Amino acid sequence: MTGMPLTGDGVQGTVLVCDGCGRSRRTTATGLFAWDLLWLQAAQAGWTGLDRRLGPHLCTICAG
Repeated sequence: MTGMPLTGDGVQGTVLVCDGCGRSRRTTATGLFAWDLLWLQAAQAGWTGLDRRLGPHLCTICAG
């Protein structure tokens, strides 16, 4: 991957999107471990799914 994608508001970072409803979590962290950090935070908050970028991922509402 060359560079990090821009979020919808033009901020550089990493975004996690719920496959059920489209809710999102994000971090402005970039680099090799940005995804791992974001997924760890999301999983601790109750998100479920695979720990891979391609998912599937479900937010706390859709997982419940």
